[in-house]
Amino acid sequence: MLRMVSRLFLALVLVGLVGVSVPGSSVSAQNDDQDKRDAAAMADQILQMAVDREFNAMYDYIHPDAHRIIPRAAAVGAFTAIYEEGQVGDATVHGVEIGPWTWGVTGQTYDRAAGVDFTQAYVDSDGRARILEDTMYLVKSGDQWRWFFGSDPSFVQEMIDQYGQQDAQPQGELLTQGDFLQNVVDDLDAFYRDVLSYTDKQYESPGVVLVEQGDAVDTACGPAQSGFWAFYCPLDQTVYLEDALLSQLQQTADFAAAFVVAHEWAHHIQTVVGFERTTQPTSWSDVYSIELELMADCFSGVWAQDADTRGRLEPGDVEEAMNFTIERLGDPAYINAYDPQAHGTADQRVHFFMNGYNEGFSGCNLKL
Repeated sequence: MLRMVSRLFLALVLVGLVGVSVPGSSVSAQNDDQDKRDAAAMADQILQMAVDREFNAMYDYIHPDAHRIIPRAAAVGAFTAIYEEGQVGDATVHGVEIGPWTWGVTGQTYDRAAGVDFTQAYVDSDGRARILEDTMYLVKSGDQWRWFFGSDPSFVQEMIDQYGQQDAQPQGELLTQGDFLQNVVDDLDAFYRDVLSYTDKQYESPGVVLVEQGDAVDTACGPAQSGFWAFYCPLDQTVYLEDALLSQLQQTADFAAAFVVAHEWAHHIQTVVGFERTTQPTSWSDVYSIELELMADCFSGVWAQDADTRGRLEPGDVEEAMNFTIERLGDPAYINAYDPQAHGTADQRVHFFMNGYNEGFSGCNLKL
């Protein structure tokens, strides 16, 4: 195991050493210095996450181009083998150079990358303490420097094969192939089971009840009857879904139906983590309704991004769900932001979903 971990460690941190050159920059020295400081600070933060075993957070800070290639389960599984079993220790950043760089996984060249030189303690394949001297490459995404996973396609594929999420459907098979609702439920369940397996939280699947048109179901939170759409009851840890709504959406905007389920599933995860809806917050886990609801939208975006990476979505699915949100899900203007039932305006809900999609759980102001 130590020999494998040592090999994986070197494969992970030797990121993209192909095609690197650092000619003189035409950018002002002042901007260059600021970029160097910012990139060094981000690299230091990422390396500290490895030391602290915050593997989900490490994944959140991968560059979007890498997110599109490697799913969360594969990357976090690799981090666990590399950093935890390999007893990776403290790291120190020593310097930064700005210039072009080519990522070996895709062959894409970035005109302005930050090569961050660092040292980090680790244990080699013979069990001896060593110090790695290497360079981490980061590229800006928006205003934030992000890093990359792996140095070549074969390594990335090996990690996907070894640690990737075990779905009910094969990777690359669309959610719409087969029983759509069951596929969505199974995918959400597998995704969150894996995410929480790297935390101290104990995940258990929520119940799922589909209420047929004209029926009513008694729940621990009150009756679920025609017109309720969907809700999660924390008292019995069950997601209740209205069949009529989901059937209608599947005919016109199938991923909007998936978003409805994902939002309610996110409330179950909030319950597992310890969040509670309240009108008078007194601790970190007490949140206003609007905060809980927008966080659930954000979680839905995190899952959607991962499902997209695994080839489960079709082009336009995300836009479809956001259009549905804009048209039908935003609070009307007369609803106060701190109303006990507030969910957020349509713009707010779209914003938080896309935060999750683009930034992972870090975009939801949560570290898992």
